[in-house]
Order: sequence, then C-alpha cells, then structure tokens
Amino acid sequence: MKLKFTFPSKNRHRTSTSASVTSPPPPPPPPPLESSLRNPFEPDINPPPRNYLEEIVNKRRRIEENQDESLLHGFELQQHVATILQSNDLSSLQEVIDEYANSKDESLFTIFKSFAHHYPNAFALKLAKLLEFQPPIQTRIETVNHLLQVLPEGINGPFNSIILLELKNPLLHSLKAESEEILFLSLCEAIGLLADRFYRCSLGGWVELLEYVLACFSSEVQSENKKGLLLLTVIPVDVANERAFWLNQGNFDLVFGSILEWTYRDKELKGLAYNASISLMLLSQELKRTDVCDFLLPNLLSIIDEHGEEEVLVDRVKRLGDLVTLDDDGKIFAGVHREVFWCMIRAVEIEAASEEVMCEAIVVIKEFDTVDVETMESVIGNLSLEEVKRVFAVAMKMLSCVIDDPLWYDVDDKNCTEAGFSDAFHRGQFLFNFLSLDGDEYVFVPTAIGMITTKYASNVDWRLRHAAMLAIASIAEKNLNEMDMMLYFNEVAILVLKSLDEPNHRVLWATMHAVKCLSECKELLMRSQYHKKFLEKLVPVIRCNSCARVQVEAIDTLKSFAVSMQEIFRQNHYDTTMEALKAILSNKYSLPKLLLCAKCQECMVYLVRKVGPDDFKEQEAVQVVESLISLDGKLSNTEYLTKCIILKALDQICQCPKVSVDKFIDKIMPMLIACAQPLLDLTGEETNDDSLSNEDKRLVETMRARACNTLSHCAVRSSINFSPHIAKFIHAGNLFLANVKHMQETDRDLSTLVLRLLGRCIETSSTFFTDQLIKIVTDEINDTIRRIIKFEIEKAQESGRRIIIEKAQEVGTSEDVFRSLSVQETIEEVVNLTATAIHTFEDQLMVPVNDLMSNVSVFLAHDKPDRVIAFAISIFNVILPLYPDKLPPYHNKYIFTSCHVLEKNYPCAQLHATRAFGICAMYGGNQFKFYASAGISYLSKVISKGLSTSELYDTAVAALGKICEFHRDNTGSMVVKKWLYFLPLKHDLYMHMGCFLN
Repeated sequence: MKLKFTFPSKNRHRTSTSASVTSPPPPPPPPPLESSLRNPFEPDINPPPRNYLEEIVNKRRRIEENQDESLLHGFELQQHVATILQSNDLSSLQEVIDEYANSKDESLFTIFKSFAHHYPNAFALKLAKLLEFQPPIQTRIETVNHLLQVLPEGINGPFNSIILLELKNPLLHSLKAESEEILFLSLCEAIGLLADRFYRCSLGGWVELLEYVLACFSSEVQSENKKGLLLLTVIPVDVANERAFWLNQGNFDLVFGSILEWTYRDKELKGLAYNASISLMLLSQELKRTDVCDFLLPNLLSIIDEHGEEEVLVDRVKRLGDLVTLDDDGKIFAGVHREVFWCMIRAVEIEAASEEVMCEAIVVIKEFDTVDVETMESVIGNLSLEEVKRVFAVAMKMLSCVIDDPLWYDVDDKNCTEAGFSDAFHRGQFLFNFLSLDGDEYVFVPTAIGMITTKYASNVDWRLRHAAMLAIASIAEKNLNEMDMMLYFNEVAILVLKSLDEPNHRVLWATMHAVKCLSECKELLMRSQYHKKFLEKLVPVIRCNSCARVQVEAIDTLKSFAVSMQEIFRQNHYDTTMEALKAILSNKYSLPKLLLCAKCQECMVYLVRKVGPDDFKEQEAVQVVESLISLDGKLSNTEYLTKCIILKALDQICQCPKVSVDKFIDKIMPMLIACAQPLLDLTGEETNDDSLSNEDKRLVETMRARACNTLSHCAVRSSINFSPHIAKFIHAGNLFLANVKHMQETDRDLSTLVLRLLGRCIETSSTFFTDQLIKIVTDEINDTIRRIIKFEIEKAQESGRRIIIEKAQEVGTSEDVFRSLSVQETIEEVVNLTATAIHTFEDQLMVPVNDLMSNVSVFLAHDKPDRVIAFAISIFNVILPLYPDKLPPYHNKYIFTSCHVLEKNYPCAQLHATRAFGICAMYGGNQFKFYASAGISYLSKVISKGLSTSELYDTAVAALGKICEFHRDNTGSMVVKKWLYFLPLKHDLYMHMGCFLN
C-alpha cells in the first residue's frame, strides 16, 4: 500500500484572472434543440491515414540498427543460403569449406558465422551429414570446427528438437569411423555439446552413446580407449547418470578398473585417464560408490606431482579445483585435505613454476578453505616448524610477483592502485594471511621475522624487499598484542627503520605500510625512542621524495603518528610537518599531483584542528577553502577519492568554532549539493551505481556521506545564508532518497544522513520554506515510510522462513533475526523528521497528517512484524500530542495493538506501546476508561521486569502516572501508592519532572 500525503493547494480561492490556469474550464453550453446527434464517422474526425510504407521503412531501419555488423543479413545472406543450405547435395558446402581451409578467406568465415546465427538447424544438420561421408582430413577438421561453433549458438537460439535427434547418428558414426587422433578431441567435444542439449531439452538419454563408451573401454585398441576416455570426460554427468545402465552387469566396475589401471601404468593413457577420473568420481557420488574416490584421488595427486609440461600441469590443477568446487557435501575429499594442500604447495615450489601454475594451485587451497574452514584451520594449525618455513617461502615467492608498471606512479589515475600487482601476488596475500591467522603464532611469528631478516629484507631483488615490508606490515597488524610480536619488536623496528632509506620507490611505499602498523604500538615505540627516529625520517620523505605515491602514503603514515602520540607530535614535529606540507603546495617548479594537493591540505587542516592549537585564522580558512574549491574544479566527475579527501577537509573547517561559515558558504554549496545527490552523467540524467566497480561504489557512498555531514554543519552554523540553498538541497536529497530502490546497508546509512539533514534544515531555516518545499518534505516522509515498511515486511517474511529451517537444524536465531532487521537509525530519523515537521509547520500540515495517520493505521495489526508495529505506533506517538483531536477514530486500534505488544513482549515495539498508554490516558477521555484497568496491569508487568535505570522502566512509570492523573475514578489508592513507590525516575530527568508535577 502506498502512503501518500495530499497537500492542499494554496491557490484554490484565486480570482477569475487565474481561473484559466488553476480551475477547470466551464462546461460547454447545451446544444440547440434543433441540432441532431453528430455522426461519428464524418470525415473531419477520422484519424489521419496511416502511411504503411513509411512504417515498414522505419521498422526495417530499427532492425538494421540493432543488427550485428559482423554478420550478413537479409538479401545479402539469402544468395548463399540458396546455393549452400537449400541445395539437395553436400558438394556446394564441401567446396566452400575446402576453399576456406586453403585460403582462410574472412568473407567465407563471415558466411559460416551468419549461418550459425540465423540458420543453426539447417547448418548443423548439413555439417553432420557431410562429416558422415568421411571427406578428406582437412575438410573434416574444418567441418568439426564449424560444428563446435554452431552447437553452442543453438543453445540460445531456436534449435529444433527434431534436428537434435537427427544429429545423433551422424556424429556418433563419424566418431566411430574416425581414425585420425587429431580429430578425436574436437569430435568428442561436439558430441558432448549435443548430449548437453539433449539433457537441457528433456529429450531423454543417449544409451547408444554410453554403450559405445563401454565398448571403447573394453577394446584392446588404444585409439578406441582414447575415444572412451575423451567421451567420459566431455559428457556432462547429468547425461551420463543412467543408474540402470552403469549398475547392469558390472559396467561401472569395468570402466573404473580400466581407469585405475591406466592411471597407474600406462604412460600413453595416463593424461586422458586423469581427466576421465574426475568425471568418474562425480558420477560415483550419484551411484553411491564412495570407494571410487578413495582409490582414484591418490592417483590424481601422484600424477600432479609428476609436474611435467607447464600447460598440462595448469590444466590438471584447474580440473582438480573444479572438482573441489563441485564437491558440495565434502565426501570426495574427506580425510585428504592435508595431502591436497601439500600437493599444491609442491606445485608452487617448482623453481620455474609460472604465475598461472601458482595461482591455480592456491585457488584449490582457497576453495578448500571456503568449503571446509575448520578442517583447513586444523591443517595450518598443525604445521611443524619446517613446514611453516616452506609455506612462508611459497607465500613470499608469490608476494614478489609484482611489476614496476609506470601507471603505479600516477596517483591521479584511479587504476594506479592495482597497477603492477599480479594475480599471483593476490593469491600470495591469501596464503600469507591464511598462515598468519590460522597458524600457531608461537611458531609463525618468530619463524617469519627470522626469515625476513636473513633472506628477504636485504635481498638484491627489490621485489623481495617489497614483499618483506608488506609481510612485516601484515604481521604487525594481525599480531599486534601477541607476546611474540613484543619480543621481536626491536628486530622488526630496526628492519623498517633501515628500509626508510630505501632508494626504490616501490619498496619505500611498502615500508610506509609497515611504519603505519607499527605506529599503533605506542608503548613499544616510546620504550626505545623509535617514534622519534621514525618521525625524523618521515618528514624529509614527505618534503623531498620525487614520487607522489610515496608522498601520499608518507602523509597518511605521519598522520597516524600524530593521532596516536598527539602531545609528542605537537611539541617536536608539528612545525616541521606543516612546513613540509606547505612546501609541496608552493613548489613553483613542479606542480604536484591533484591527489597529493588534496592530501596535503586535508592533513594541514586536520593537524591544526586536532593536534595543534586549533587556532585556525578566519582568513587562512577562507584561503584553504578557495584552494579546495579550485582543486575540485580541476577534477573529473569520476575522481571520487580526491573528492572524498577535499570533502573531509571542508568538513573539518566547517566545524571550526573560530571560523565563520558565512564567509564561504555560498562558494562551497554547489560542490556539496553536487556530491550529495545521485550520480549524473554529462546530460544531467541519473546514472546507475551498478555500473561502478565495488571500490568506486564505496568511494561514492563515502563522498555522499561526507557531503551530507558538511551540509549539516552549514545548516546549523549559518541558517540565514544556508536558506537560499534549501530548495536545491531538498531537490538533491529527494533525488537521492528516491534513488534508494533497495534498502541495502549502505543506502540506509546515507538515507539516514539525508533525513537528519532535512530535519536540521527545518529547525534552523523554517521561515524560508515555501509551500512547495514543505510539500516535497512531506512527500519524502511519505515515500521513506513506505520503503521502510515494505522492507521490514519482506525481511520479516524472509526471516520467518529462515527461522523454520534453522529451528529444524537446532540453531538459535532470535538474535540473528533481530540483527537482520536492524534499520533502527533510519526509523528514528524518519520519526524525528516527522516530529520536527509537525512542530514547525503545524497549521500547514493538517491534511497531510490526516492522510498519514489513515495510511499508517493499516499497520497497527497483530499480523504485522514487530518493527513495523513499532514504527506505526511511534508515528502516532509523535502526531497525537500535537493533534489530540485526531485520536478518537484510531483510539481503539491504537490502544488494542499496544496491549498486544506488551502481552507478547515485542522487543522493538514495547517502548513505543508503553508510551502510547500515557498518550491515550491524557487524550482518550471516555474511550480509554475501558482500557484503564488493562493498562495498569500491563504497565505494572513492564515495570516489574525492567531495570530501574532503563528508559522502558521510566516510560512505563510515567504512563502509569498519567492513568492515575486523568482517570482517578478507575484507579484506587493502592495504584497511586504503587506508582509513588516506583519514583524517582533515574533515566529520564525530563520525564521525572513531569511525574513530580503530577
């Protein structure tokens, strides 16, 4: 149900001069008596004649605009269809295929692609028929290649089931007759695609194919054995899952025995047997043959340990990873996690292992950790000292897989963050974190620090030194309070301190991460005066280093010291740091990067406000603001990180008590409003956040939140100068809130900020609100309430289903369900905004309040979720004290729902329902007297269960006092004495004063 305010028009009593604009036209005069009815078919009212030729032309133009330009269409393709596909023989198709095989003419390839797209049925059948006649080898190769193109095309297109059935025999006969091994794989893949189409289209099984597979395994001819292994590999398990066939006369055991033997002894068939083993293990799970995996899996790991050619090894590890992913219940790999883990580590340990091999091997370990966390934690936790050294060396090897990409140095390019970091590097990060988090810290920390010191920190290869500093940062971050970290702190600090003299920019950047993590160890740093040594080296890096990426990281690192050691920093390093930052900004010979400029200015503002004397001069603040505005003007719309930094600096300035916001509010408002609203493209239309990367989404959310915070400070500190911008802000806020289509966690955080800011605008600048702006606000309250209630009902239904499942699994869920519905801050801000609007615009909201109460009252029902009822009661609690005359129509529903809430002990709605009893006691009159006794009973139970210092306790006592005050006839002296016993209230002083006056 959509909740909607109706807002009375201000112009309804205008004079006749405006009637043509706001009033409906007068009714037409009655027709004269002698006039007759109008003929509806007279020519003057006929619709204009349709131009069919023009419609056809426009339709064809639209079709042509959407056509794939790489293909042939229409008449251009028809001539080839007539000569190749519609001919009664296969010679024309063979001629074209032979011509393409010899010339590789792209125009012929375009014809084949067009056939596959427009005529997949006819083209596939022609190809299969041609293949059945066993043309020359080159023709067969090209024919199978085209089949491999057309069969997947048919999956998305109109592939006819009759044609699929027609394709079975030609393809299977072609494979049986084929003697050239070069065609075995591609032919089997084509048959696998066709078998998959059979399964998708529910056309039944393909028993003839399975019988041929069995015949291939039974054959003494090796080429037939290869066909059988390839078919078993490519046929989907769902297609091969013919239980009756496999269990009949030992068919499955025949295949199983053959594969087991070939993986042991036969060098020629071992590779193909490896691939077929994976399919057989998946099939064995469907057939309940759990013994198969126990025999085959050790063989597979032994084959991987042979390593062999790079390409083959990569394929085998990938297939093993796919098997891990498909092992949903963990039965295939039960009890062999450690063996698989070490098999993968050995693959990475190969001296010449490529990055692809390393990545695929760690992916297998990562998949294991995803599927069975506890088992993998046990594997890592039980590593011996020597095993930890091996795994650590592997992780460091992968962490060194970085490239000195020039893009890495350009901080103004948002892609610089990941530049130079390979997939192998990120897999190495996973392995390192896996080892440091789940390994035995008493073994890992000293082992890692010892190996970094002796092998990596001073290595001639900068990539290993880079890896060493990142490893130290990770160890310090994850083991900050561990005893081993404290024991080895001096050794680590000396390594990092030495690395601050590193000439390589990439290594120096990594060192900054290590210093930043060590800055959290305040006591350890001060014990040996390391903090002074670090700060003495950091300031020159900021001032003199030629790499902006290093300077940005150094600023952040120095700022972390300023936060953790404010007094020491203020006394010894504040002035030199400010000079260094100013020197970067005033460098006339080398213009700094935009991100670096923003970082410098934000850091200066932060140091002045939070670390220094907080003596920001007004003129200095204005200059900084103008500089930030100028910097923002140089940014593109997508440089979100730099915009976030600028907004962070502005937010600090706008909070400075010695700076008048009036001096620059007009200058910063356009930028703030632009950052607070949804993304706009260059045409001014809204764009979808889904087009952004995850990192950009996070930055955009941060940007909006900081813009809203800064706008909030402006609204509070400069209500007069903020007022001219209210309309623009409300429009931006309305755009944003309307753009929140799904109540996601981040959306709720940002919408909460916008709602809070709307409330502050009303509080500080209500006199500047026009009727139109008030209507926008009330409409937004309406839409937000609708979204919240819809979200809560959907989540409650989803949680209800989950509770049933989890109860069946004996898992406690009440706390989790409560957390999943947590939108409390947004709900509170909606209620606060509603209260603020009603208090401020009391007379102008009579009609919207009526509609709001009428619509919200629908949710005062027993079958609604706890939080929805809480929300509805809280809206009534806000409205009724200001409009008590509106209570009678809703009184019984309002108080009856409140009784139900207290009876069922709803955790969310309980406080609001308790307050509702006090409101009904004050304004309910005779209607409430029938509920007075029940109210006393419910409130007494709430008081007896609650803590005397809780808000719920105070609210219940106050509500009981209202019943005693306004309904004395229904309360005896014992109730009054009982109420007095509960005083004084301790949580809410204002409520206590009200009780005292009673």
